[in-house]
Amino acid sequence: MHLFIDTHLDEITYILYENNSIVKKVVEKGREHSKILMPLLKEVLNDKKPKSIIVVNGPGAFTSVRLGVTIAKSLAYTMDIPIRVISSLECIALSVNDEDKIVGFSDNNGYYIGIFNQELELIGEYKYISNKEFEVYNAKYKVITNVELDYLKIIEFCLKKSPINPHKVNPIYVKKLDVEK
Repeated sequence: MHLFIDTHLDEITYILYENNSIVKKVVEKGREHSKILMPLLKEVLNDKKPKSIIVVNGPGAFTSVRLGVTIAKSLAYTMDIPIRVISSLECIALSVNDEDKIVGFSDNNGYYIGIFNQELELIGEYKYISNKEFEVYNAKYKVITNVELDYLKIIEFCLKKSPINPHKVNPIYVKKLDVEK
């Protein structure tokens, strides 16, 4: 069984994958990640040890991403479990059939955007733009948003990647914090 963790916005998504299928999917909505992440994980795993962990490492909400990555790294390190990462924007790009794609998702103040080629390689860097800037950007480039994620495809893609050292798993932060502006 493999564990998939996604906390990049206001949802917590835990998925257990085994024998080429999703055997359990738990989605919890809300903004209290720090209170519910661990109890929910304990319930999902039910004292089972996953063979590997896949974590969405951002971009997204600063604290939410940091919590998900920290839990995944801690589990991988303490339980000696392989860990793999995928970005939230890669998840969207994988779930879209277009060849070259500009994908994004929004929070209250703007949009996270990534541009990918056919091989799912990031072109340039991830960016965050305000809602007002997005109107102009979207008129010019047609950003694909509001995509239903294909978790089966995402997990199978990730399992083909080589695991990485848990100490090298880091969150992707794109949005500037107020103190950085």
